[in-house]
Amino acid sequence: MAQRKPTSHRLAGLRALAIGLLTIALLGVSSLAAHADDLGSQESAKQDQIAANAVTIQKNQDALTQAANALKASQSALATAKSDLATKQQAATDAKAEDDTMAANLAVAEQALADRQADLAVAQQAVTDGLNAIAAQRDQIGLIAQTTAQQNTTLLALAMLLNGGFDTASLNNQVQWATTVFTANEDAMERLQTAQIQLQAAQDAAQKAKDAADAAEAEVATQKAATAAHLTLTQQAQADADAAAKTVAAKVSANQQAETDAAAALKQSQDEQAQYEADLAKIQQQIQAQMAQDQAQGIPNQAAPSSGTFFQRPVPGPVTATFGWRIPPIAGASSYHQGVDFGSPCGTPILASAAGTVTYAGWNGSLGNYVAINHGLIAGNYYSTGYGHQSKIAVSVGQQVARAQVIGYVGTTGVSTGCHVHYNVYKNGTLINGLPLVS
Repeated sequence: MAQRKPTSHRLAGLRALAIGLLTIALLGVSSLAAHADDLGSQESAKQDQIAANAVTIQKNQDALTQAANALKASQSALATAKSDLATKQQAATDAKAEDDTMAANLAVAEQALADRQADLAVAQQAVTDGLNAIAAQRDQIGLIAQTTAQQNTTLLALAMLLNGGFDTASLNNQVQWATTVFTANEDAMERLQTAQIQLQAAQDAAQKAKDAADAAEAEVATQKAATAAHLTLTQQAQADADAAAKTVAAKVSANQQAETDAAAALKQSQDEQAQYEADLAKIQQQIQAQMAQDQAQGIPNQAAPSSGTFFQRPVPGPVTATFGWRIPPIAGASSYHQGVDFGSPCGTPILASAAGTVTYAGWNGSLGNYVAINHGLIAGNYYSTGYGHQSKIAVSVGQQVARAQVIGYVGTTGVSTGCHVHYNVYKNGTLINGLPLVS
């Protein structure tokens, strides 16, 4: 029996079935690739977190070191301050003892002043007594002189002789009286002279007592001034020592708190780093599992370019930051740079490194506007690329792009110090240095 030729309707149905199966296969491959590259984006973001947190850890470690050094210095300063305080306290103790000595000397000087003042009072009383004695002697001499004038014995005797109106007994009485008067006069004069001498001595003693009292009073004033001045110095020294001790103690306390805070911050960042690394390891395991699944699905293996560079250089500008450890201009601490930076004026077109599917197009934290492209399997390895800090994105997720196609424009979005492209290359799910592939 002759075979029956397929009808045109049957052929059309087979074609539709084949196209449908092919579409499903392609969609499956695209979905797997997209999932793999989404994991790659997660890995990139997690590695960015790790890199940023490494900077934080370094800063916290530096802060802890600085706090520890400051604490050590302040503790050393505290020891010095304590030694200085002990010296000042000993000086204060000695000063207080000196104050006691000065107080005793002041008491002696004040007693001496009281004694001199008592001597002065006695001397002044002696002068007063001397003056009174002299006045009394002068009064007596005046009385004798008056009596002598009234009873002039020499004239009386002469009158008696001339008149003859006397006898021997009367004459003897008159002569005796005259002798008594003259003797009394001489005694009064001698007592007056004696009183004058005593008065002069009393005046001299009074002057000496006054001078001694004045000197004692001056000594008391000097002792009081010295005691007050020394007490002021002692109090100031004690106050300075106390203030210095309080200041250093406060600094030690503050530095201890700073060290505690720095240690807590360091521990927190270290704990976060451990979690980030655990997350990264999990993502990388998922990537490896996804690649194994992709291989089982038979994703086509593209050939490497036969000429030129393996990948298209994203922009023609120079390399401004290499892949690996560096000291970034913003963080200021050593960190791992997980890409290559190409400097180029803002607005310069950014070119896709190879044909592929856009799996991410949007804001990506510190990388600013970011595009990720899954290039699939090339020469037996899975590749994807990323382009950060764009001023404007020119593609969308799911879009197919060709090698050297414009996917965006150079900018300085995210954490950036100038116009450039941050370029990531993933090989089998792991970040690598992409510079050799575009050179």
